[in-house]
Amino acid sequence: MMDWYSYISLCIFCVPQSVMTFNVDHAAWKTFTAPLTNNVAFGYKVIQEDMTRLTVSDPLIQINRDERGQIYSCDVNRGTCSSLNIYGRVPSEAVNMSLGLSMVKDPGSSKLVVCGPTIPKNCPGVSTYNGMCFVNEHRRSFTGPIPSSLRECPKSQIDIAFLLDGSGSVDPVDFNKMKAFVVEMIKSFIDRDTQFAIAQFSTECVIHYKFQQVKNPAWWQRAVNGIQQTHGWTFTATAIRLLVESLFVSSGGARQSASKILVVITDGESNDKFLTEAVQQAQEKSITRYAIGVGNAFNKYSARNELTVIASIPTDKHVFKVTDFDALESIREILKENIIAIEGTQTSGDSSRMEFAQDGFSAALTSDTDLIMTAVGAFQWKGGYQLFKLNDQTSVFQAGSEHNSYLGYSLAIATVYNTKYAVMGAPRHKHEGLVTVTRIDRMSDQIQLDPPKTQIGSYFGAEVCVVDLNSDSNTDLLLVSAPTYTESEREGKVFVYSYTRRPFFSFSDVVLVGMAGQRGRFGSSLASPADLNGDGFKDVLVGAPLEEDGKGSIYIFNGRDGGIISSYSQRIAGSSVQSGLQYFGVSLSQSSPDQTADSLPDIAVGSKGAVLLLRSRPIMLLETKVSYNPSKISTGHTDCKNQLQTTLIVCFTMKGYRHHKRDLNAKITYNITLDAKRQNHRAFFSAKDNLLSNVIDIGNTEVCKNHDFLIEACPEDALNPLSNQLKFTFEGLPSSQMQNLRPILLPEIKTTSDHDLDFERECGKDNVCVDNLRVDFNFSGSTNIEVGIMQEINVTVFVENRGENSYNTHFTLNYPYGFSYRRITSKQGRVECSSLDGEQGVRLGETECAISKPILKDNTKIVFEITYSINKEVTLGQNVIFSASVKSGNDKHSESSELSKKKSIDVKYGIYVALIRHENSTIHINFTSGKKDLSKPVQQTIKIENDLRPLAFTAFIRVPLKLGDTDIWKESTLQVSDCVKNKTEKPSVTNYMDDIKKHHVLNCSVAVCAVFICDVNLIKNERKLYNITGNVSSAWIEQTGLKSAVFELVSTTTMDYDMSTYVFFSSDSRNTAPSLQISTQVEVYEEVDLTKEIIGGVIGGLVLLALITAALYKAGFFKSQYKQMMEEAQGEEAPQ
Repeated sequence: MMDWYSYISLCIFCVPQSVMTFNVDHAAWKTFTAPLTNNVAFGYKVIQEDMTRLTVSDPLIQINRDERGQIYSCDVNRGTCSSLNIYGRVPSEAVNMSLGLSMVKDPGSSKLVVCGPTIPKNCPGVSTYNGMCFVNEHRRSFTGPIPSSLRECPKSQIDIAFLLDGSGSVDPVDFNKMKAFVVEMIKSFIDRDTQFAIAQFSTECVIHYKFQQVKNPAWWQRAVNGIQQTHGWTFTATAIRLLVESLFVSSGGARQSASKILVVITDGESNDKFLTEAVQQAQEKSITRYAIGVGNAFNKYSARNELTVIASIPTDKHVFKVTDFDALESIREILKENIIAIEGTQTSGDSSRMEFAQDGFSAALTSDTDLIMTAVGAFQWKGGYQLFKLNDQTSVFQAGSEHNSYLGYSLAIATVYNTKYAVMGAPRHKHEGLVTVTRIDRMSDQIQLDPPKTQIGSYFGAEVCVVDLNSDSNTDLLLVSAPTYTESEREGKVFVYSYTRRPFFSFSDVVLVGMAGQRGRFGSSLASPADLNGDGFKDVLVGAPLEEDGKGSIYIFNGRDGGIISSYSQRIAGSSVQSGLQYFGVSLSQSSPDQTADSLPDIAVGSKGAVLLLRSRPIMLLETKVSYNPSKISTGHTDCKNQLQTTLIVCFTMKGYRHHKRDLNAKITYNITLDAKRQNHRAFFSAKDNLLSNVIDIGNTEVCKNHDFLIEACPEDALNPLSNQLKFTFEGLPSSQMQNLRPILLPEIKTTSDHDLDFERECGKDNVCVDNLRVDFNFSGSTNIEVGIMQEINVTVFVENRGENSYNTHFTLNYPYGFSYRRITSKQGRVECSSLDGEQGVRLGETECAISKPILKDNTKIVFEITYSINKEVTLGQNVIFSASVKSGNDKHSESSELSKKKSIDVKYGIYVALIRHENSTIHINFTSGKKDLSKPVQQTIKIENDLRPLAFTAFIRVPLKLGDTDIWKESTLQVSDCVKNKTEKPSVTNYMDDIKKHHVLNCSVAVCAVFICDVNLIKNERKLYNITGNVSSAWIEQTGLKSAVFELVSTTTMDYDMSTYVFFSSDSRNTAPSLQISTQVEVYEEVDLTKEIIGGVIGGLVLLALITAALYKAGFFKSQYKQMMEEAQGEEAPQ
């Protein structure tokens, strides 16, 4: 039995809570507990349903002997919880299901799914574990269960039918080898409760033996050996349909309670065309199918694909391919084990199937009617999932690929452009973990995400969470946790993946970790409930329930444009929320509605026995302003004993950050340090003390405070200004209108600032320095900014003074987000610069330079160059604006001064697209000269790869269509995938026949070409294939009159893109877009006729034989032999 402590084990001694804080209030606004005092795991799951209610589960509470687990509805206003009546929907057989172990709310609707995955069922020899889920919508009664009943007990009977290929393509010797293989397979199962049937197919299908159970191996040996091969065509589909209708029925001897197995052995493709329909009939009767392909015919894709059509899923367990019939024996043992696995009694392979599935361990709605349920214990803990549709219709169970992987331990639904993907964790896959991403409407479309940093036992995939950063209903990020990933100072990591279309998600190199010194299973829970800090991007919550010796904590990571900030903005320890909490952060609500009626999101956090509701605090901006009276330090006095009295006016203005809430107040504690940058300060408040501290309260209006101070008369340094430093702290005060909620300051606000007080200048008789400043800049010869190509841009700045001395002259250049300050290069004069890069949507970048500090003398010109790096990922629009300004400490400027300048520069975006001939393109075809109306299939495949950035462009594919009036492609078979035929183009060469005879090249210069237009839309690093397919005719070759030649059939691909927006990145200086020519060799050869040579050889041989015979006769060869024989005969007769 599962209990709380087996789910969470205690960690070692941990350090106290983090000092980092932001805008979620540490104090719990409300605490919810179960109405029963003996709750076990209240808070295991929590969901904020709407603005008034929470739903909380306690899956481990034992209500009575048959009911384990309870769901509670908590009223936010009353602060109380009551149990929901779900057990009225629970069938009597579904006992002790641990209701609420899985609980999720569909973000697109108000539907709530609650599951209990631990229902035991007593079966002969084994106790199985099933699961059920229930659905609730709009607080109505629950519907379900899903599935409607528990799974049947495992079956121990097996009916195996062997379907043998007896077509004419099978050699009789090989047919006998096939029969021998069947006999050995029967012997392997003879001691089990197994029936066998044997059929043979060719043009007709013959059922030789219906299902029967004969325990005598010798009988089967004689029976199988007596089967005669029928020869004929290969009608596989007809045979399968016949067996489904006539053999796998009671009249065919099949048993209703037995597992049904069909083993198909064939040496080639079928000749009938309804194989898919026949296999579907077998699937509907739950017939498990094994397909064995023998021979080289299955080197072809179409033949291999036919095996996968015949076989059951997964195909790696049900498809076998061997080189010849002798090799059948090599697969017999594996086939036997796979079949036995269905019975659930083997000792290798899958020792169990769905007996310990625990359906609903995780669950999620994929639409208004469809529910996906995972089963981590299926197929010897491979795990897997199943899609349940309306009216209890189900799809085929999709099992994992590795034993003890726990696929489906975690589950999240990603949505991209209305397409949904199931993201599932398998935390024990090969002891390291794995995540799968599967397109729900096309289950075969799946990719796997391995851990970026592998570690045995890290439990990578224990939790998965999708993040929609900008709330546009499209998933931007995927978070995958490894809560037991161990390092020297911490435990647990969360890996951040970015959506990239293909391969769906890629690792972003961002890893989230908790506070050093803690070992608290960081990442045990994940959520992205809301934009907590009001910056327009969803934020992320991470639970670490074992931190601080089991008290627990949660972390907040803020979202940003395109990702997550890797350092946490806030850590909330359970001990700071409420004393006595255990496992705070074990669960997190996936949504954060405003449940406190303050127009701000709230977060619900589960702990052992309690759920805490935490409020987010309003974020504020604070503007500071410091001025002086008098505005300059007088230098015209002669009495150096009397100090100069000056007043400093400091003003604070508080505004809401992206909100307009009223009745918010704060206490500002500030320090002012006079002449802060000097050790020997020239100003003081009293008794040589240059530090002042003060406290003021501030609301929605500006608050100012005056502070008098003294300045030394006649200081040694009367040129450099007094740099007075203001430093403050912000403390939000309780708001009565927001139930004592306190505002908090935006962290990006600087709490320290310097404010200069300048000395007066001696500037001639009128004592007024009138400078004549002029500022200008250019982009150092650049006419465009090429994002992704240019790494840097140089801005050349000119500052000139044509008037009297200019004191403390400062130059400022504002530049857009996406540019980063790198360096300053002085070309003429002295300059010192500092820079702060921009933040998107908050501020522009700003480079500030002191020009010839402290005095820019008259008739002086300063020239320098500022270098900025360009973010290659940034999107800037069609142009960007740089704004320059210059100012000085002078009281007056010449009317002809040019103190500001604004210039724009066009922006183009670097693109790089590669057009590549794909390896699957046809290289060579040939025809025999003189044979008319021939055709051969040709495929030319263009691979288009896009780097750098998302890009939409048009590809033009030109394919030779006609040579003169003769078609190059047979009967309009020419096609280009995903492209539209736009027009035809005439050849540029008029005497095309002479040209093709001379060069043997068939391209658009000699042939009429078809132009196909392809609209290409690729994201970064995406690639796509375009196939030119069809049957090339030999007719066009005949009109050339050539009997033997090799031609090149050339298709051309070019691209067209918006050149006003993009610039192509290439190694040459012209930045020209690529083009591609794909050629296929078309050979014609003359067939050799040896008839004349054969006849001539025969006649010549006969003449030669006649001459030899005549020569022997003339030499007396035949005569002398005869004479000798006569003499020998006479010698024998003489004695008589």
